[in-house]
Amino acid sequence: MKGYGLPRYPDMDAPDLADIANYGLKTSTGQLKSKGGDFRGSARTKRRNTARRFWKKQARIEAKRTIYNELH
Repeated sequence: MKGYGLPRYPDMDAPDLADIANYGLKTSTGQLKSKGGDFRGSARTKRRNTARRFWKKQARIEAKRTIYNELH
């Protein structure tokens, strides 16, 4: 499932840690190995949710702009 408003680029097939943080992708796409050998997510919930809210807001603004331009 694609998150609402998240941009999709061809190089997003293999996102690095910066892409995961910037776009609020799920943490399983870039897991880090801890000392004990377990895997943990690379992004924290608060930062991920903030990034997702940002992209959703941008998508809503763009949709409103498109609708306004079509009506006027």
